[in-house]
Amino acid sequence: MYLSSFSMTEPQESIYLYHPCWLNVWESHLYKKALKSTAAHAWGFKRFGTHKDAYAREMIRTPRYKEYIDAMEQVSDAALQQLTAKQRMQLLKSRTAFIYVDSWGESGPLEDISSALHTAIIDTLPKNLVKKFSVKDFTCKIRGEKQSLVQAMRVAEDYLNWGVFDFVVILAAYRAIPVLVFSEEDIPINKKEKFRDKEFKMNLSVERTGCFIFSHHESDLKINCGHYSAADSDNSLSMEMMGKDSDINLITFSGLRKSATERELLSNTAGSEIKTINLTELYGGSGCLSPALSWIYLDQQTDCHGKMRTVIPDNFGGFSWFDTRY
Repeated sequence: MYLSSFSMTEPQESIYLYHPCWLNVWESHLYKKALKSTAAHAWGFKRFGTHKDAYAREMIRTPRYKEYIDAMEQVSDAALQQLTAKQRMQLLKSRTAFIYVDSWGESGPLEDISSALHTAIIDTLPKNLVKKFSVKDFTCKIRGEKQSLVQAMRVAEDYLNWGVFDFVVILAAYRAIPVLVFSEEDIPINKKEKFRDKEFKMNLSVERTGCFIFSHHESDLKINCGHYSAADSDNSLSMEMMGKDSDINLITFSGLRKSATERELLSNTAGSEIKTINLTELYGGSGCLSPALSWIYLDQQTDCHGKMRTVIPDNFGGFSWFDTRY
């Protein structure tokens, strides 16, 4: 399938450093454990709805959510406008599916929301965007933590290959709620491993929204979704999966922690013609939206043609992947 159009946005506000507080004991406890599992010294947040007039330490916990909702509409408009006039007309009159993706499922209870409509937009489905794309056939929401965008892409690929739909629109949004961000990275580590590097390391969580329109109409980016490799798989199998396609010239990784598989792949590709990039270190982590940063990276490069493989590790040693031919 082809990525006909896409748009992503992030807050223009400053980055704020998280400080643990005795008023949020459980959150502070998870913060310390997450730092340990990611071998970091501090955690920064860049969130929609923050403003300099508020107390920074509390503001990053409960920023205004309306800017987050507005960002979904902005990326949808931008992705739609990037299509040609003919493609927009085809999309609005064709069989189109709409998939809403986020990391947490229901996060409304953690927001200061007084509107049932806004709660439904965040937790269930943004119906105003369904209407914008004239979707009448199929809508759904996928919640799969870091893997949810890739899961939605697999669904889109199946629908397009089966001829069920002509276009599939995926709207993805990531809300960096501190207690959920920390709990996601609360993974036990091997005691023999080094706790922290000597150099200062700060994890960065950046809220982002993105809209992606997939179809069979030829475009600059051709996407092929791969399979999931389980944690108990032999490392040689993962190496074989990465090495059997000789035309790959770029490998990108997402995730705050480098898994054993990722470290092995990085060490094996060092000194070779295959370039490796860690998207989280380059742009900051955005949960389910981190894999889509690989397309942002391609936009910033001058390479004419190539094939990129994006690897998305989970918290249990396994990983998913997809290829982008550009």
